[in-house]
Amino acid sequence: MPYSLDLRTISLRRFAEILTTFEMLPSRKVLADHITSVVAELAQMGVVDLEGLRRLLADKNRYSELAARLGVDESYLTLLNREVNAYRTKPTPLAKLEVFPDDELAALKRAGITSTKHLYDRCRVKDDRASLAADLDVDRSRLETALKMANLVRINGAGPAFARFFLDVGIGTPEDFRRLDPAAVAEQYNTSIADDPSQPKLRSEDIDYCRRFSEGLYTDIEW
Repeated sequence: MPYSLDLRTISLRRFAEILTTFEMLPSRKVLADHITSVVAELAQMGVVDLEGLRRLLADKNRYSELAARLGVDESYLTLLNREVNAYRTKPTPLAKLEVFPDDELAALKRAGITSTKHLYDRCRVKDDRASLAADLDVDRSRLETALKMANLVRINGAGPAFARFFLDVGIGTPEDFRRLDPAAVAEQYNTSIADDPSQPKLRSEDIDYCRRFSEGLYTDIEW
């Protein structure tokens, strides 16, 4: 199971539905204006899923020609490229999880494990996790907590702080997250930060924004 979302699992039709029905960030709302006609033209070109679109948009030298064919300007393609790539999970440095002390981070680094992706890939199998903890003299419970957080930050838009919050309220996997009501999650989060006015509050629309990135993410960790 890949760490990041397999973009082949999201059709351009579903992508267009997301852009036109979800609450978009203000800077990206313009994408919804032309996406239906763009997707129809892309289908004529044989591009039917997000991976195909990502590959097409990777060649910026073709933007002028492509923009003319799709009936948009090049700035639209630049913005569309950013949106597509936002669906790809960016690994988080392990230090940002704030789980391991410095000596354990150093031991993990020597073993080539410096990000959540490295941790996820190396620790999915229970026996491998046990061996790694013993070989590196890393606390097993901390390793498993970090692995749970590494699993949750696969949801693009969910950073370490949200991953910690999710664990605290019983959201252990991307599958758990998708099953919950966005309004309920937002209410729980806002209650948890009520005593800290410096923390921004969440809206149910913010949770919906994260939820769209969890489609197609599944967990194959042995516990």
